[in-house]
Amino acid sequence: MDKEFNASKLDLNQFLRTKRHPVLLWSVRVLVILVGCFIGAVSLNSFLVPAHILAGGLTGVAQYIHHFISVPIGTLYFLFNIPLFFLGYRYLGKRFILLTGVGIVGLSLFIDLLHFNFSLTTKDPLLMSLYGGVLSGISSGIIFRVGGSSGGTDILSLVFHRLTGRSVGSLGFSMNVVVVLLSITIFSVEAGMYTLVAMFAASRVVNALLNYQNRKTALIVSTKADAIAQAIGEQLGRGSTIMGAYGSYTHAPTQVLMCALTHLELTDLKLLCRRIDANVFIAVVPTTEVIGRFRNLPV
Repeated sequence: MDKEFNASKLDLNQFLRTKRHPVLLWSVRVLVILVGCFIGAVSLNSFLVPAHILAGGLTGVAQYIHHFISVPIGTLYFLFNIPLFFLGYRYLGKRFILLTGVGIVGLSLFIDLLHFNFSLTTKDPLLMSLYGGVLSGISSGIIFRVGGSSGGTDILSLVFHRLTGRSVGSLGFSMNVVVVLLSITIFSVEAGMYTLVAMFAASRVVNALLNYQNRKTALIVSTKADAIAQAIGEQLGRGSTIMGAYGSYTHAPTQVLMCALTHLELTDLKLLCRRIDANVFIAVVPTTEVIGRFRNLPV
């Protein structure tokens, strides 16, 4: 079962198995977030901005305002995120919001400081929107994978979900509709349509990287299920159910622990389980609906 657990060589969680060294764990997460911010800045500065295409969320709003005043896009984005950061600190998990703070600062600095001229042979706005959207999706996806975000509507959506229980995507969708309308007002209808293409490409890439489902169910097979359940309750604030079982081949007794949680908690869950039982087997199942007492924790 251990070999089966390690089958995904591209999983970012492979890089995060540094649980015996908390400082190194945080360092790896921060490094991955900064790499994601770098990719996001390249997406904006080298593809979207030259093609007069607005990015999604607050980045697009910052682009819109930059069109009228000389304040840099990254600076505007940082200023917009200051109140959101404190809002997130109040309602979201501290680990998540601190990593998000790294993402906000990193993306803002990279947007203002890094301007690469790739001397692209094509100026086709469709290609620019597609590549810009794909890079933007890669940026957001890898940052999400290590339990952070780059701020903006990510914070607003999660706080909104925490307070109301409604879909995380609804607020982000509303913001993107506004961005598309803004794009039409300062550029053209075609620019607004290309903005939609970039947003769609980014969302598809994020979904592919995260295999996104807001809720997931983890089935954890381990002889140390009691210790894992206690750690899940103490560190993640989640309840779980333990069921008796036995191996179909060895007939050795074991236990199966079932826990429903959000996708942003998966990284910590995997590290937690591996720390307690190196031979643990974890199957993660997409969960479209949970009926009962499920707390919608965003992190």
